[in-house]
Amino acid sequence: MNKKLFLGMVAAAALSAPAMGSMPHVGIDSGQFTIGISGYVPVVCRASVEQTMVSPHEGEVSLGALREFCNSPNGYAIHADYSPSLAHAKIIVDGKKMPLNKSGSTEISKSNRAGIATRTLELDLPKGVEGGSVSFRIVPL
Repeated sequence: MNKKLFLGMVAAAALSAPAMGSMPHVGIDSGQFTIGISGYVPVVCRASVEQTMVSPHEGEVSLGALREFCNSPNGYAIHADYSPSLAHAKIIVDGKKMPLNKSGSTEISKSNRAGIATRTLELDLPKGVEGGSVSFRIVPL
């Protein structure tokens, strides 16, 4: 009976040896191994304003809050693009006045890293301005 058990164990070992020989392994005494991990994160940037329509009148008009988000590691810039009728107005971002010129676009915020921020926005309209449009765009750097 011992002879049959011994032969059965030899046969099992012979059948499993090729499978075990081709399996990758790390030696128990090596103490080292390497794991490589890589990934890709897309750059996502958004800028939005609470107010979509305001009634124009001379003086300061609240545009609400500008909410910005950008995960670009190099930072981002926010531009106000506006109609020619607003060329002599000023945009006020967190209390800082910036003149709008005839170019139709002004950089109103810039960051050298990724960020999330909320800024207050107002438009200082000169006398005689009857309307116009302003939009905001965010550009990853």
